[in-house]
Amino acid sequence: MTEVIAYLIEHFQDFDNCPPPEDLGRLLEDAGFDVTEIGNTLMMMEVLFNTSEFSAAPFDSHALRVYCNEEIENLPQEVIGLMQYLVAERAITYEQREIVIHALMHIPPEEITLDTAKVLVLLLLWAHKSELPVLIGDDLMGALNGKATMH
Repeated sequence: MTEVIAYLIEHFQDFDNCPPPEDLGRLLEDAGFDVTEIGNTLMMMEVLFNTSEFSAAPFDSHALRVYCNEEIENLPQEVIGLMQYLVAERAITYEQREIVIHALMHIPPEEITLDTAKVLVLLLLWAHKSELPVLIGDDLMGALNGKATMH
């Protein structure tokens, strides 16, 4: 999924320029990507961008985020830490954090890694046309090419 998302970000500077899912699937297949990876990416894009429960306007809150048992069991501590860090640094909003967590919970627990979370954050920020502080952006982009600059 990482390679497919990297391809999308590189070839479509703006999420709005992406073709509809059925056309995008064919385009990615023509580019040589595995059908399973394409399907996983398209499904994740659907989860990230078409979740009606998150359609309200973004909000800021000083409330403490309490993770439910299922989230604690499935999300590695470093992923939870990343989400807290990105919100604290205002790289993502509270709403965006919830969307990423929601998407992560659709992935088999054994496949949830720090890099997976970073890639989903990048995908969401790309779609929302968000700007990031340089160091945070470099670290997240490291998940796409395997060279993280921060730990």
